[in-house]
Amino acid sequence: MRDNHVLPNTGCLLKAMQELAGLGGDAHYVKHEVELQINQPLVLNSVLQLSLAGGFMKTIQPGSDIAIQDRFYLGGPLTLRGFNMKGVGPHEEGCSLGGDTYWCGGLHLYTPLPFKPGEGGFGDLFRTHFFLTAGNLRNMNLNDEWRDNLKKLVETLRWSYGVGLCLKMGGIARMELNYCFPVQTQRGDSVNPGLQFGIGIHFL
Repeated sequence: MRDNHVLPNTGCLLKAMQELAGLGGDAHYVKHEVELQINQPLVLNSVLQLSLAGGFMKTIQPGSDIAIQDRFYLGGPLTLRGFNMKGVGPHEEGCSLGGDTYWCGGLHLYTPLPFKPGEGGFGDLFRTHFFLTAGNLRNMNLNDEWRDNLKKLVETLRWSYGVGLCLKMGGIARMELNYCFPVQTQRGDSVNPGLQFGIGIHFL
């Protein structure tokens, strides 16, 4: 119900995805993901955006592990900002190990450029961007109580904030240049404080 897929002014998005692997090959898992985005217009053509996403997966073949290429990954200039791409969670030899559970959220304030340069033309493709993002990625222990797993997901969260510029590229992609301040990190994370550039079609 958003009025624009890249930089919406109003409307909401609700998306749910399920993936089943196991009808052939050597991958055997079920994966669930959900995403919610709400956009609220404010005064002076500003927009407040709330984004939430999460996912969980588990193997459907006893004794088997989920391959590293099938796991969830978190971090990057268009998701959990202030972290490198796939930068959240443990790493081995510089490579992220991923996880079977994640959640992330973002609170964004988009405003027109100061003094409205290029109003009615090229300047309308830009937005000033203030953000706060948070999230976590880990492996669930299905032998523990769900409350214990939930507590660990909250206690070891990562979060960051920052400010930057967004550029709408047609109706399918966006480009961001942000200055990021990672506030809470965990051992093993790959952090990217300062300037961070990103371009993509999917963003938190």
